[in-house]
This record gives sequence, C-alpha cells and structure tokens, in this order.
Amino acid sequence: MNEQLEVLLAEDHESLGKLFTELDGELTNANVIRGIELLDLFWARLAVPVRAENLHLFPALSNVPNLLLTARDGLPTYEQAQNVLTRLRSDHDFFMKELALAIKAMREMAAREFTSVNEVELLRIRLTVIKGRLDDHNAIEEEEVYVWPSLLFDDRTTAAISERVQHELQNLPPRFAQI
Repeated sequence: MNEQLEVLLAEDHESLGKLFTELDGELTNANVIRGIELLDLFWARLAVPVRAENLHLFPALSNVPNLLLTARDGLPTYEQAQNVLTRLRSDHDFFMKELALAIKAMREMAAREFTSVNEVELLRIRLTVIKGRLDDHNAIEEEEVYVWPSLLFDDRTTAAISERVQHELQNLPPRFAQI
C-alpha cells in the first residue's frame, strides 16, 4: 500500500508528459486550433495533481513533527522538507500562471485571420521552457516528496492520503468528462 501514492502520482506525470508531446507535435505543425484544445487539456490535467498535492500531500508532510525528519534513511531535515515544499508550491503557481498566459496567447492567435509560423514557434519554445521546469519539478517530487509518506506514515495514513489524492485526480473539469 505504501507505494500506491508514489505510483499514482508518477503515472500522472507520465500521462501529462505524453499529452505535452502530442501538444508539441501539433504546434510543430502550426496547428493552432488543435493546439489550443490540447493546451487547455494539459493545463486542466496539470491543475488536478497540483490541487491534490496542495490540498492533501503537502499539508500532511508540512505537519510532520520535525523530530521525525532526521536527514537519515531517505528523509530530509525539517528545514530541507519545508524548503522543498515551498519550492514545489512556487512551481505550481508558476505553471498555472504561465499556462494560462499561453492559452490566452493561443486564443488570440486563433482569433486572427493569419498567424505566422514564427509566432507559433515562439509559443512552442515558451511551452518547452515551462515543460523543462516541470520535468525538474517532477523529478524532485518523484525522487523525494512522493517517497516521504511511506517513510513517515503508517500504511493506514498513507492509504488515506492516497485515497484523497486519487479522488482529486479523477476530478477533471466537466468540459473534459468525455476524455
């Protein structure tokens, strides 16, 4: 049961990576209309684990007594854990803001009669930079933060966190219900 949370969130990262690859392919082909659809889906799909982590996983980890954070056996110190969680929350804010701006830019492109290939390529590059930061972010989560619950909590607590996270991951906005 302890690995359930790690696997659940890592699989979500993998799924988002595949979606980004599809988005990047559409933008490479300057398909702005399909690109908007995929970017909107990517943004919504990313918001789901962000919400799950911010509401359930990060608070559980933030509330761990600092005596349990020993800097041994795969655990950080209390200060290191807080710094990592602060960075990840900051990343979440960055991703949501930057992707919203990218969607706005793509919608403006789609509303115009003509969009240059250079405009689409600049947006593609911007999204690639965001994806690079997301990859770094995901590595920290997968290698550190997702491992901590199994080291800190009993099976029952970890399962409860996993259940709440799973519920959030299944809670996509209604416009994506058919996907």
